[in-house]
Amino acid sequence: MAPITGTLSAHMPTHAAPLQTQAVQARAWQAPSGTEKAALPESSSGARQPAVALASVAAAVVGGVAAKANRRRRRSSAFALTVVRGVDAGRHGASRIAARSVAVGAGLTRISPDEYIREDIRNIAIIAHVDHGKTTLSNNLMKQTRGKEEAALASMDSNVLEAERGITILAKNAALAYKGVKINLIDTPGHADFGGEVERILNMADACVLLVDAQEGPMPQTKFVLKLAIKLNKKVLVCINKVDKPNARPSWVLDTTFDLFASLGACDEQCDFPVSYASGFLGKASVEGPDKLQDDLMPLLDQILEQCPKPIAKADMPLQMLVSNLDYDDHLGRVCIGRIVSGSLKLGQEIGIKYGENGALRTTKISKLYEFNNNGRREISEMLAGDICAFTGSDKDVVIGDTVVDPKDPRPLPPIEVQEPTVELEFGPNTSPLANKDIMTKWVTSAHIKARLEKECLTNLALRFSPDGNENFKVKGRGTLQLGILLENMRREGFEMMVGAPQVLTRKVEGTKQLEEPWEEAIIECPDEYQNDVMEEMLRVGGELQNMGDGSMKGLTQLIFHIPTKMLIGMQGKLMMMSRGQAMLSAQFLRWGTYKSGDFKAREQGSISNSADGEANHFSLGKMGKFGGFFVEHGTPVYPGMVVGINNKADNIEVNIAKGKGSDNMRNKNKETAETVSPVIRMGIDEYLGWMDTDEKLEVTPGALRLVKANSKALSAR
Repeated sequence: MAPITGTLSAHMPTHAAPLQTQAVQARAWQAPSGTEKAALPESSSGARQPAVALASVAAAVVGGVAAKANRRRRRSSAFALTVVRGVDAGRHGASRIAARSVAVGAGLTRISPDEYIREDIRNIAIIAHVDHGKTTLSNNLMKQTRGKEEAALASMDSNVLEAERGITILAKNAALAYKGVKINLIDTPGHADFGGEVERILNMADACVLLVDAQEGPMPQTKFVLKLAIKLNKKVLVCINKVDKPNARPSWVLDTTFDLFASLGACDEQCDFPVSYASGFLGKASVEGPDKLQDDLMPLLDQILEQCPKPIAKADMPLQMLVSNLDYDDHLGRVCIGRIVSGSLKLGQEIGIKYGENGALRTTKISKLYEFNNNGRREISEMLAGDICAFTGSDKDVVIGDTVVDPKDPRPLPPIEVQEPTVELEFGPNTSPLANKDIMTKWVTSAHIKARLEKECLTNLALRFSPDGNENFKVKGRGTLQLGILLENMRREGFEMMVGAPQVLTRKVEGTKQLEEPWEEAIIECPDEYQNDVMEEMLRVGGELQNMGDGSMKGLTQLIFHIPTKMLIGMQGKLMMMSRGQAMLSAQFLRWGTYKSGDFKAREQGSISNSADGEANHFSLGKMGKFGGFFVEHGTPVYPGMVVGINNKADNIEVNIAKGKGSDNMRNKNKETAETVSPVIRMGIDEYLGWMDTDEKLEVTPGALRLVKANSKALSAR
């Protein structure tokens, strides 16, 4: 068999230009039938070993010298990487796999006795405000760099709710090959409620691509993610995306982005950021200007190779890998994801897991080891420092923030810290008369809910929960959208729950009795004709106007407010109604500020609740239509205390929506009565959480959502 030459590019798509390295002579290993043969050296006993060729930097890695160095296992020498070739890992795992040894000595540059720079890898995160095009750009980057023989790629937004809502909810890892270099891409959420995902994921990256919409410019989440990147001293590359928009204004966006860097305290070097222009949708980019887009995204990739810092590999240091993300496989169990800071990971290796300096050391063995390939994973037999990988075999107690260490010399890294939650909901078993009557219901008990919340908190650092007595739990998160996504996921998994109204958290100033509450920066863009109405509403609920200026298009006004978080619950719906669906609200946590006391009304309109058991019917719906709109329609089961509609006035009223027409000698046209019934008002979980008042609960089932008064006798009777 011919000597193997190359770098990591040897197991990447064929169009990637390989880096030339010194050849490693090795014996041919008989691969399983149907796979390619690969080179595996033999030990002194004759047994074939996984190929990890280690030699002195000053020595030539050839023949017997390489074998001798391999037996001595000297970590300070040039690396050789073992990768697995074969089918990508999927639901059924990788089968009939062959391994091959690839020398990467020429891809390393020594910077100290114990540290090397890896020339063959870049680790970069894509950060932005919601809907500024992160996932679309990531998908096109992978499509344009994958080999022709590879199958079509699925979207990075593979989660069902992500596809439905068009937003990224979970951070995801991917990798692509370009010019002989493996680029690890990390796609992050853009909504403020999922900021915890961004905070922990940035630990794996050496640099960030900050996407900014060429029309909207920097938005609240842009400020949040950039602040994190600057705090962590990450290199930031600015990409002005969507320059193909008719109303794009890239020059203005570039100026405001620079101002944002300066306002966040970026140093001169950070303010001198590289800039690129792109249309992620069209798959085009340029570093020369928005009007000079090339036919592909290669200019952006070239800029990443040139500007992204190369990862540092600590050769002689003990194993360190911070667990930054967790996944789950139905067959293999928990999958730990993170970046190796020092040492290496090998298939079958015994490792330790420790949380911080004071955590207990737990030991386990790696059963499966993966590298990222496009937006999937494939098996590999060894990973070196500086790369991002995933593995299975960890004990069930592993959590995000744990450090994978050498059990003989454990040196844990500082755990990941994220911002505190600001909003809480009360979760509990469903106690309504209609509980457990949905055919899709699977889980109804408090124990089931607790187990599901524990599982969620393992992978979501921004989420907390604690028992609240009477089989209920207080669940705390960053906002109602984050908690609403959790409820929607649980609902689709077959859970039934009763959920309280959102409550904003407060805290006491240390040493005093003064209360503080979370404040947010809210940016509203609305048509000019609704500017006064929007401003009046925001000022009425305690907002403090900070700035007013032109919007992203002619005829639009942008308003910036500082406002308590509690006043923003349900505000998006109010603004949409008063502006006929044209006002857009974006908000981001600003600070803990002075608590604003006084009566807080979650809504201006009252509720219509039902007073009796039965089913809603056309007669009552038509007769009661003068009071307002209804959530129920003919045939909908109802019970006492169930909120069935919205009153036109501010008062709460009670009606018997199940009362039918009495029998008498009068002849009425039922058809005419039916035609007077207004269309049913349909709300999802997010809308209910924004509309419900503090004296109400939301009944969540796999099929129906029902609002009910918390003091309803129908609940306590069960």
